[in-house]
Amino acid sequence: MKKKLIILLDALISIALIFFILSFVGLEDVLDSLLNINLFFLFLSILFLLLMYCVMIFRIKILLDELKVKTSIINIVKSHFLGMLLADFTPARTGYFATAANLHYTYKLPSEKSLISILGPAIFDFSFKVTAGIIAIFLLLYNFVNTDQLILFLGVIVMVFMIFIMILTVFSKRFLKIFSFSKAFPFIGGIYLMIERMQANSNVIIKKTPHLLVLLIFSWTFKSVSWYLIAKSLGITLNIWFPEIFFYFFLQPLLTMLEFLPSPTIAGLGLSEAGAVLIFSLYGVPAALGTSFALVARLKTILVNIFGISELIKLLRTISFDQLLKN
Repeated sequence: MKKKLIILLDALISIALIFFILSFVGLEDVLDSLLNINLFFLFLSILFLLLMYCVMIFRIKILLDELKVKTSIINIVKSHFLGMLLADFTPARTGYFATAANLHYTYKLPSEKSLISILGPAIFDFSFKVTAGIIAIFLLLYNFVNTDQLILFLGVIVMVFMIFIMILTVFSKRFLKIFSFSKAFPFIGGIYLMIERMQANSNVIIKKTPHLLVLLIFSWTFKSVSWYLIAKSLGITLNIWFPEIFFYFFLQPLLTMLEFLPSPTIAGLGLSEAGAVLIFSLYGVPAALGTSFALVARLKTILVNIFGISELIKLLRTISFDQLLKN
């Protein structure tokens, strides 16, 4: 019950943020942009989103195969859409871990192996998003703020250090034990226990690291192209010296980082939209168009993820909603 109330409060905060943004940028201008959207480019954007999903599903499959766990690709597809649907409506997008819960409860896969198939790639995704997001921040500071190069260099050092810490966290049991005290705290303790369980099968992640990195490049590319096509569907054009599509290769992880922040919002709803308005405005894009971009990017994903509803209903017949949030 407590978690339900927290999610409800997060939803109210997110809705308030969206209303504030719309009132600030102009609701009529946003509606005008949305009504004039190019449906062909929007369709192509959805197609590339589905290609990204194919990559995410395939990497789950290759990890389960390596763990000697047999299940059909259809079961993984349905579990993936369930996880993505819940990720759209849970703080810090933690709902995606329901993919592992569904594989375990609905399709009877071992819980720790289901978890490693989700957590392993998630660690790579998170590391990449942090890295690319920080690079994007540095580029923005360099281009729009008179930032000393020494500060940028120190920032790179900090970024490398963060990645090193992440690697130790995933693969070093001795290093992880340093933070065993965190088990006493609700949110952080849950993360600690998940990583501890994942380390038991970390050899599989090590073995499949080259595959996961290649698939990460593909998923990054497909999502970036999907966002580029959303911009084209709204008529957004940037006055930049490099090919416009590369802008979205860094915008995507930067805004996605806001969705992953443990903030009192629903999957960063309101935060990422505000971030989009700010970043696009730096490149001369009207605030209404920046808001429209962020809203279409989110609503398009929710629309696609609706396919996970039937699987969610099936899972809730097995476990309660509170149990689902704990997994």
